[in-house]
Amino acid sequence: MKIAFQMDPITGVNIDADSTFRLAEEAQARGHDLFYYSPDDLSFQEGRIMARGHDMTVQRVKGDPAKLGPRREVDLADFDVVW
Repeated sequence: MKIAFQMDPITGVNIDADSTFRLAEEAQARGHDLFYYSPDDLSFQEGRIMARGHDMTVQRVKGDPAKLGPRREVDLADFDVVW
């Protein structure tokens, strides 16, 4: 599945306490594709809900919780889950 995560800046996440990070970690372990965007990157354009963000790979490393792909714009209707 393709899963989009709206969350606060991933670079400052507490990997031991953030529930959204834990959900992303579990989704990744199950083989799902992850996409990350912040609330400020959400928009409504011509009847579509769009987000600017990054493909994401999470890792349990304090201070470096995720590797992000290039910034891109997506239509959230293309995702199976929006969290």
